[in-house]
Amino acid sequence: MLTGGRPKLLGRFVVRRGIRIVAVVAGLSAGIALVLLATDVLLWQRAMGSSDTRFASGSLANGLWKPDQLVPFGAAQALLGVDDDLAYRQAVRAFVLGRPRDEPFRSTELLGQRGQAQDLLQSIADSNSEPRRRAEAANLVGVLGFANAAIDQDQAYVYLSQSIVRFRQAILLDPGNDDAKYNLELALTRLEKTPRPSGQKQPRSSSGGARSGAGTGEPGSGY
Repeated sequence: MLTGGRPKLLGRFVVRRGIRIVAVVAGLSAGIALVLLATDVLLWQRAMGSSDTRFASGSLANGLWKPDQLVPFGAAQALLGVDDDLAYRQAVRAFVLGRPRDEPFRSTELLGQRGQAQDLLQSIADSNSEPRRRAEAANLVGVLGFANAAIDQDQAYVYLSQSIVRFRQAILLDPGNDDAKYNLELALTRLEKTPRPSGQKQPRSSSGGARSGAGTGEPGSGY
């Protein structure tokens, strides 16, 4: 009886000891994971600040706002909730890469870049994010339309009309957006000098005339 009982007691001891070891290892792993996650959070915070500085200084590198991470699956990014901030920064970067002040008559690559920027910015302008950010995005969409009007005379009226809609959207979202007000004035002035295709209606605001809403406040300097 004694001989038969000892293996059972020893087996229980081994099992309990194994459970304790697993618990200790799991605790250590969780602690290490938390340390790594905290490190990733710091890396993200530093990367956002340093990348903003580099971008403001003229850098358009692909690595902007993309810090190396120790914990996979974007855990720190999700924890910080920076998806909207990243989306806006990437959209503005795409806008700058589109060089809206240039007239790329034969650069399909540049025109494609503008199209990408427009898609990114429109998604922000039409989202449920903070109104001022939406206004900034809408203003930049309008600037892209204004730029495209300069290189496509056949569609210039359409581009300008679409730009006016976006500039007005920006002003509605943020009445203090002086750049959008200034850009709206420019677009309306240019539209008056642009031949209107047959069947194309002149853009109007909800209150009436085509110029209603323009210049409601001190104008800025545009984009």
